[in-house]
Amino acid sequence: MNIINSSVFMKSEPSEMSSLETQCLFGEKVDILDKQFDWVYCKLRTDDYEGWIEKKGISEIDIETTHRVIVKRSFIYKDKTPKSNCLLHLPMGSKVLVEEMQADWCKIKFYIDNKKKFGFVPSNHLVSNDHKIKDWVAIAQLLEGTPYRWGGRDTIGIDCSALLQLSYQTYGKIIPRNTSGQVLLNKPKINNLNDLKRGCVIFWEGHVGIMIDRLNCIHANAFHMKTITEPLVNIVKRIGKDNHIVKMMDFN
Repeated sequence: MNIINSSVFMKSEPSEMSSLETQCLFGEKVDILDKQFDWVYCKLRTDDYEGWIEKKGISEIDIETTHRVIVKRSFIYKDKTPKSNCLLHLPMGSKVLVEEMQADWCKIKFYIDNKKKFGFVPSNHLVSNDHKIKDWVAIAQLLEGTPYRWGGRDTIGIDCSALLQLSYQTYGKIIPRNTSGQVLLNKPKINNLNDLKRGCVIFWEGHVGIMIDRLNCIHANAFHMKTITEPLVNIVKRIGKDNHIVKMMDFN
């Protein structure tokens, strides 16, 4: 089954009042493991994250997607013109089924209320699902200024681990959703701050940042309430001795 909204909340419990765990994006697939009234307990195939989502956010008709959104945010337009009505916004990482590829527009097929729909997305906003970007840090930099949101994965608002996951996905690698899983990845360790470079990743307890060069780090954080690039020394000083660097890794 596929997500049919721009994004849907994945909750820890089948209740609107429960905490936000993550968000599932348009076109991503989920496997249903349990049901309770208007909620389903499911696994997001992208990263195996499990939680509760409202069943109105998924389609009963399964489709195989071909492309994904590579820009910060796009739209499904009703017609092949920017003056057309926008049917949905598509966050970075959303997946679509392209029916027809043209120079400026891609015609996509999707379902709402189990009814087949067609729409158009700018061609330069999409890449094939197997496309890889070598400089994945540049994608993270596209998200600078994005508001911070705990559990957020829709690029309207993201958290620190979603910034890493979404940007590194464009490198052709699917990694865990949370820092607790990301820090366990088998990546070369960096033992000295002087050895940091673009594409190195810094982990604190419950927080992660991406180095854009030897000195500066981009991260989504609750101090600034947005995604920002700043000198690493500023972050270390602000976090303090009680939350020292847990691990530094080379993600190149």
